[in-house]
This record gives sequence, structure tokens and C-alpha cells, in this order.
Amino acid sequence: MIRPYPVFILLVMTAFVALLTPFPDAARAATVQQTAKEAPDDPVIVRVQGQPITEKQVLDAIGQIAQSGQRTAEQLQKKDVAFFKDAVENLIRFALLRKEAQEKQMTVDKAKLDQAVQEIVRRFPSEAEFRKALAAQGVSEADMRKSLEDNLLFNQVLEVALKDLAGPSDEQVKKFYDDNPQYFAAPEQVHAAHILLKLAKDSTPDQKAEARKKLEGIRADIESGKIQFAEAATKNSDDQGTAKSGGDLGFFPRGQMVKPFEEAAFSAKAGTLTPVVETQFGFHLIQVIESKPAGKVPLEESKDKIRAFLDRKSKQEAAGQYMEGLRKKATIETVMTEEEWVKRHGPR
Repeated sequence: MIRPYPVFILLVMTAFVALLTPFPDAARAATVQQTAKEAPDDPVIVRVQGQPITEKQVLDAIGQIAQSGQRTAEQLQKKDVAFFKDAVENLIRFALLRKEAQEKQMTVDKAKLDQAVQEIVRRFPSEAEFRKALAAQGVSEADMRKSLEDNLLFNQVLEVALKDLAGPSDEQVKKFYDDNPQYFAAPEQVHAAHILLKLAKDSTPDQKAEARKKLEGIRADIESGKIQFAEAATKNSDDQGTAKSGGDLGFFPRGQMVKPFEEAAFSAKAGTLTPVVETQFGFHLIQVIESKPAGKVPLEESKDKIRAFLDRKSKQEAAGQYMEGLRKKATIETVMTEEEWVKRHGPR
């Protein structure tokens, strides 16, 4: 299994058209940008190919960034300054992508847009909840639809630009696997099943003794061959999530189960039963089915994830190069510098 990795992220195009959960709103500032007009109370921050990006648009984009991801209290307090560069950069990217779409006469298929809208609506328990969420964020359905259309259009531009990009080769996949063993370390695991007899929090010593005695009797019946473990679990276990499957818990590493259960399971040999174990949930009888020592996940089990990661990374880099190319041939005029912005929006 591949562990978290700094570059193991979504394709870069989604960073340009980031969607806010539970529905997309990040492109709202970019949508407004199409019709932005210069006004005394909304000064221009930058012009892209003559198209103004105004203060209100930048503030709106800053709001989108502040709401996405984990932000510290200090970042949120100073968000108008802290996220200024990122907001302007995103708006410039939107403008460049929109200009490219116009030059190539690209449009979004209505059926594809309708499908995207319905996918958003289905994330809510009902259409009424969807409309309520829109209202809570001060977004109309038309605004949301336009934001979605922009997202799809920007992605479409990038997809066309990257369509001839070759996928990772088998050699590249193996090299990543060989060069990064830390991401494929497999911890020691056991495959176990259990029978649980629950105890109430206010159980008396006599009630506990009775439950333990019952489970000891079940253990004796299994050991003698009178009943199979799976059948005993189905008939007796209070763990409704596993009883129907014979108490099977599958494979698990250390640290996933409560300590007394873990110690018993990892101490027993494969094919044996543990003594009765007490945890905060009650009494358990554990059957250890199989043990796997710590090792390395085989390449065969990892190659699909590696290939997908390398593909995303390659596209991310190619998209960045493509955007840099658009910037080089575009006329981008800074009207308000960062220093001037800080004077207007920084701490007083």
C-alpha cells in the first residue's frame, strides 16, 4: 500500500478549478470576471489580455481559498493578506484558460453540464436540502451552474492540451517501487475471527463470571470438535457485524484493536484459539487463522496505484508547463502591487 506522499495529490487542473464541498463555488470569482467592469469603488488589481481582475473578485477568491482545507486561526485572521498572491494567481489562470477556450472555440456540452449538476444535487439528502445549502452560501442555482460550466471548460482546455501525454512505462513503475521502499512497507498482520459476549457497564461479578464460563464452554466445544468456530460465532457472538460471517475480522495490523485483544491475537499461533480475553466490550474468544510477518507489499499488488500516481504527477507537471506557456505569450499588467494591497487590507 502506498503511504501518504507529498506529491500524491489530485491532478493540477483541479487546483485551478477547486470545488468547495459539498458543491463547487471556487470558480464563482472567475465567473464574475467575464463581465467585470472598472468602477471607482472596485479598483483593478491586474489586467490579463486587457481583461480586468478587480478588488472584489480577488476578495471573493480569497474567501474561497480560506474556506478550503485546514486553515490556522492566524491565517484566517489575516486571510485578505495571507491568500492575496494565491487568489490573484488563480484568477490569472482562470483568465488565461478562458481566453484559450475562446480562441479554440471550445464550449461545454449541455448534457455533460446537466450531468455534473445532477451529481452535485445527489450529494444531498433531498433537492430541498440542496437548495437550502445554496441559499446558505448566497449562491443562486444559475451561479452554481455557471461555476460548474467554467470548471468543465477549464478542464476541457487542459485535457486537450495533455491528450498526447504518454502514460508511465512498466520500467518507470518498477523504478518508483525500487526507489521508494518506505511507501510499500507491510506491517505484521494477523487474520482472526472472534466470538464476543457483551457485558453491560453495570454487570455484577456474578454476571461476569457467568459470561466467562459460557465462553469457556464454547471454547471447549470447539477444541473437542463438537462445533466449528464459525458456526459457534454465528450462533453466539454479540458482534452483529461479524457474527454472520463466522466472526471473521479479516487481516489487521497492530494498533487497530484494543490492547488486550491485540496482545492475545498477536501472541497466538496460526490455527489456534486464544484464552478468553476481557476488554471494555466484554469477553472474546479469538481464533487466529493466519499470520503475516512484516515485509514489503509485492510490486504486482502495488503497480496499479503507482501507475496512477505517476500518471497524475506527469499530468501535473505538464499542466504547469502548459500554463507557463500561456503566461509567456499573454499580456499581464499589474495595476495594484502587493505592497499597495497590504496597505489597503493589512492590519491597521
